[in-house]
Amino acid sequence: MEDILVIGIAGGSGSGKTTLMKNLLNKFGDVATVLSHDNYYKRHDELTYEERCLLNYDEPAAFDTDLMV
Repeated sequence: MEDILVIGIAGGSGSGKTTLMKNLLNKFGDVATVLSHDNYYKRHDELTYEERCLLNYDEPAAFDTDLMV
């Protein structure tokens, strides 16, 4: 069985998370996979666009972590 290393990158907005991820991908290329929590915001199809604009997307409850896992 092949060893798997998981690296979690966390930080506030503008802290360099994406830059670090891109540098890691440049270093490790096709042996690395990115799973971005940003791809798992909860859907709010029941809300209008204006209502969705009022939501706080910077809080943990905004994400569907169960779906990501």
